[in-house]
Amino acid sequence: MCTRTIIILVILSLGSIYGFSQNISPEVKDAYLISSPTSAHEKKAGVIRIGVSSPVAEMGKDFSFADTPMAVRNTLQVALTEENVEVVFLESALPEKEAKLKKCDFIFISKVTRKKGGGGMGGLGMLGGMAGMIPGVGGIAGAVAATAASTAISVASMSGGFKSKDEVTFEYRLTAADGSPIIPATMSKQKAKKDGEDVLTPQIAAAAEATLKKINGTQSITN
Repeated sequence: MCTRTIIILVILSLGSIYGFSQNISPEVKDAYLISSPTSAHEKKAGVIRIGVSSPVAEMGKDFSFADTPMAVRNTLQVALTEENVEVVFLESALPEKEAKLKKCDFIFISKVTRKKGGGGMGGLGMLGGMAGMIPGVGGIAGAVAATAASTAISVASMSGGFKSKDEVTFEYRLTAADGSPIIPATMSKQKAKKDGEDVLTPQIAAAAEATLKKINGTQSITN
């Protein structure tokens, strides 16, 4: 084990003992996550690997579901996985560095925003396109919702927190592992017609469909 990793482990251990781990700088924590042995498993030849960053979530203080980022990420894992495509989670604030270490070919970055009872679009100011209203994506959205429902935390399990007229926006972009753009920042939105309506899964399904179509046509795969 290298000296740098040992130092990081010692710092984190001391932090947990003395109760000041919350004061450790993000850079040190990120370095620990990236150098951790819990990296992605060995990548098989011919497999495309997508690193999914933890989604940004702005749901409002009155939203009843506690862990939206995990729910979105778990649903993305289901939606993006195919026979030749696998998903790994990127845990640190340095996604490009972590993606390289985990041998990712692409990085998927996303954000979900809820506007109570409707309202304007609430974005990151990074958007280059808009998918518009998505009434559904055929059987794809249903299949994603059904499969993701078997996960303890998924978008399907959090949809009970949506109320009639809530407007939910999903933003995403796809980059190569080095950060170069593959799919520019794109936005969709959908408004709930009734309480508990899952208006987010169809948007995730549409984003996953577009992503898979794009990457399957891209030959820059890192083995």
